Amino acid sequence: MILRRASLVRPLLALFIASSFVLWLYIWVFDPLAKHEWWRKFKLGWTSPDAEFAFVQHPEAAALGHPTFEDARRHEWDLPQHHLARLGAKAGPRPKYLFFSAASWGSGWNNVLQEQLINAHLAYATDRAYVFPSFTPRDHPPFPDIVDDGEGQSHRRFLEIPFTAMLAGAIGGGPLSADGTSDPLTRRSVSEAHWDIVCPVWSRYYINVKDMRKAEHHEEHTDAEQIMAYWVDKLRRINTPCVSLTKWSVFDYLQVVFVFLIWLLADLTRLRNIGGPQILSLWPTGYGDSPILKHFAWSPLITQALSENWALLSSVPPPPSLSTDHSSANPLILHPPYPASSPSIPHLLAVHVRRGDYEGHCQFLADVNAQYNAWNALGEPAPARPSPRAGLRSAIPANYTWPRIPDHLDVRAGESGRDARLRHCWPTLEQIVAKVRAVRTRAPGLERVYVATDGERAWVGALAARLKRDGWREVVSSFDVRLSREQFAVSQAVDMSVLAAAEEFIGDGFSSLSSNVVQIRLAAGKDAQTIHFW
Repeated sequence: MILRRASLVRPLLALFIASSFVLWLYIWVFDPLAKHEWWRKFKLGWTSPDAEFAFVQHPEAAALGHPTFEDARRHEWDLPQHHLARLGAKAGPRPKYLFFSAASWGSGWNNVLQEQLINAHLAYATDRAYVFPSFTPRDHPPFPDIVDDGEGQSHRRFLEIPFTAMLAGAIGGGPLSADGTSDPLTRRSVSEAHWDIVCPVWSRYYINVKDMRKAEHHEEHTDAEQIMAYWVDKLRRINTPCVSLTKWSVFDYLQVVFVFLIWLLADLTRLRNIGGPQILSLWPTGYGDSPILKHFAWSPLITQALSENWALLSSVPPPPSLSTDHSSANPLILHPPYPASSPSIPHLLAVHVRRGDYEGHCQFLADVNAQYNAWNALGEPAPARPSPRAGLRSAIPANYTWPRIPDHLDVRAGESGRDARLRHCWPTLEQIVAKVRAVRTRAPGLERVYVATDGERAWVGALAARLKRDGWREVVSSFDVRLSREQFAVSQAVDMSVLAAAEEFIGDGFSSLSSNVVQIRLAAGKDAQTIHFW
């Protein structure tokens, strides 16, 4: 009996091994577990970073007419830091990465971008490569994303936009240096897909940001300079290559950029503090001079859109940064990234006129006595110097001169604070024409106006007609720009590239889009006096 049982062990073991191999092969090849995030990340952990690029669009996305962004995806895949063999030959020590798994999502692009730029600076300050994610436009999708499941049921197939379809430069995997060669590849930003390959789940060091905030008493009103200093010190002490910040975001846009909103919701009488000085302390303490901002650039896809629509913006030839390299058939090589530090578009005034759902939002902001959004609060008078926590000292130089944006949230004599906020947030046609005229008086070389707006076409047409009657040579808007399907999906970034490059800019002080344009212009070296608000 014992011999008979022993004789069965080998064939049973062989059968088990063979069946396990067949099952594993089936799972690996046919991917029945592909819908599970844990499996996707596990499988990526066994994928070579030097594999050939391949992209297959989901059938539902194809049926909805979503653009593939295949050229942008290939461009992103081909970033030199995404090839470990090359890194191993030139870089020496293993690269270190910083991934923000709980960064903002589901919000507008500019709310997300505000946070990502600061996160990327934190990664740079800790000698780590920033891991950039793709963007999913959940709030205002540019293409339909509802799939009918039948019997009254449906689900959303979100459009996924590669990060490098919108941005290049230091945050999008480009160089961290002006010459493009003196910075090590190991410090350059990488995609989340690359992170999943080089940092499989079992190799990651996780930090619970929510717990750390509680332990360090980082309240919603804690100054951003102090938060940055704490995390720089903490992350520099960690030698593990793959660090993932979880459960919360270090610089949550609701709590830092809009300034402790959650805390204040408990006491609406204190909502007047939204937009206070907390975030501004980052500017003179390293962020304003960070390579993340200094070497900010728009993606090749945005460059292509600008190049193809240049005649709408200026009567002079485009600058070399918008020229094309005809040695390649790839449109994203034909059009290189467009640095924010490029020369201004001559004779152009670009204005941001927020409409759409902003009417109700402006009413809310006026009701709670809100302040300007983030970097828009750099307008005169200069921001108040923050008061560090007990035992800490601010790194802001005693004689520091803040950027002097000429406009700020002013309240005129006899005007209520609520009416002043509505005037700044939701200007009328008459107020827009008057402000544009005032800026032209200050800068008489201006000839054209570009209106970046989400307003109704008829309303924008009426505004353009009023401006032309006021003596402007040309008035064009977001509606006049011709875009491909992929460019249309990132049209907000196209608008921003014009706003950031124009000779003069007028923005909405309560808008995160305008706030991002402000920081991009300032970091690129444009005069603060060329920035205005309604």
